[in-house]
Amino acid sequence: MKRLATTFALALSLVLACAPSRAEAPPPPARPSVIYFIGDGMGVSQVTLGRLAAQRRGEPYHFDRFRVVGLAGTRSANYEVTDSAAAATALASGIKTNNQAIGVDTANRPVKTILEVAHEDGMSTGLVTTTRITHATPAGFVAHIDHRDKEAEIAGQIVAAAAKGYPQVLIGGGKRLFPADRQAALQTANFEVVTDPAGLEGAKGPRLAALIADSHVPYAIERPEGHPDLAAMTRKAVEVLRAAERPFFLMVEGGRIDHACHEHDAASCIFDQLDLDRAIGWALDEAEQKGDLLVVVTADHATGALGISETIQLDALLAVKASAESLTRRKVDAGDADQAMAWVEQVKAATGVELTPDEVRKVWSKDDRYFARTQLGHLVSSRYGVEFYPVEVQEKAHKNTHGHDGAMVGVFAAGVGAERFAGVYENTEIPRRMADLLRLSLPGAAAAAATPAAGQGR
Repeated sequence: MKRLATTFALALSLVLACAPSRAEAPPPPARPSVIYFIGDGMGVSQVTLGRLAAQRRGEPYHFDRFRVVGLAGTRSANYEVTDSAAAATALASGIKTNNQAIGVDTANRPVKTILEVAHEDGMSTGLVTTTRITHATPAGFVAHIDHRDKEAEIAGQIVAAAAKGYPQVLIGGGKRLFPADRQAALQTANFEVVTDPAGLEGAKGPRLAALIADSHVPYAIERPEGHPDLAAMTRKAVEVLRAAERPFFLMVEGGRIDHACHEHDAASCIFDQLDLDRAIGWALDEAEQKGDLLVVVTADHATGALGISETIQLDALLAVKASAESLTRRKVDAGDADQAMAWVEQVKAATGVELTPDEVRKVWSKDDRYFARTQLGHLVSSRYGVEFYPVEVQEKAHKNTHGHDGAMVGVFAAGVGAERFAGVYENTEIPRRMADLLRLSLPGAAAAAATPAAGQGR
């Protein structure tokens, strides 16, 4: 009897072990979809500043949800400090190239991007950005050109790619680079073309080109009411891509973090960092609900050597209502007392900072609007305890990147295959690891062996 009971117990244990458990997670999909977030200029200090601001506002900070974190080196082939074009090429094609170059190696030979090989293997693809869609980061996934400033040519390459069926979604700024003939070409390629921000929500596709700003999408700190935020742009892109009922690859750029830090504008940096964080939060929810998605977040480089000092005044920074860019849009004659005083009052109303006569003269000491807004951003940020490079050093010494810094950047991953992105490595590893997960060849990685070793830089 005892032997019979033992045999029964053993048989029962085997049955239970083999029976499917309701608590078991479903098997991972054969090929996940990917949302690849790039915070342009988003070093660890920018991530931290956003986190402090979210905590002060009592809001969730979705970067805190990641459990897989890494660090990536960012240098380009010819500089220790990369620009966005070389970094975008590294993040899209898995090779190091020279600053200013997009989608080509150091000999200016085109290299395929992960978006292109994803399209060739049957995945749907898309690009979303708060910059011009022709700007360095989005261009790095679909264009091949020796210099990032050739944006009209990049726009032509984007239209040519669209005629071949990719990317199926384009959302961002840069409408001025897509005149009527290019918009007509997109429509011929079966794209719904949207040029009014209010029209984004109702757009259907099956392919979508939403050019919702003449140049860059406005800073989040002063974005007009009703203008879609980055979360809405990301959500619409995923909606259109999912309608094709196949895995997709989507790159989403929070591009204006970089612009704010070039201009030493900590308040604008905070609001665009939070804008990116909300989009990431939506994507993380999507990954948890669908179970078929990998979310990876990184940066192309850090910008400005942003320093969070012990005198930081978060409440004052969060109360700022306008960017340094908008406050310097109209030139001010610092020698005209009435004009200077009116501008001082405008700045005070928007930022809470009352500039001295010497500071007004400093801001407007050159006939250079970029210099003016950087000086103003620096003065306001410093008054509230956030520091950047000295403006004069950035102006005179940082000619190649206008103020990027060479720090490593974070890599954050969640969802299917996230564990692959832990560790310390070069930024070229990120698309290679994605390609391996997606079972895609990445021609750019094969070209890396032909790329000369990095030079000494400046």
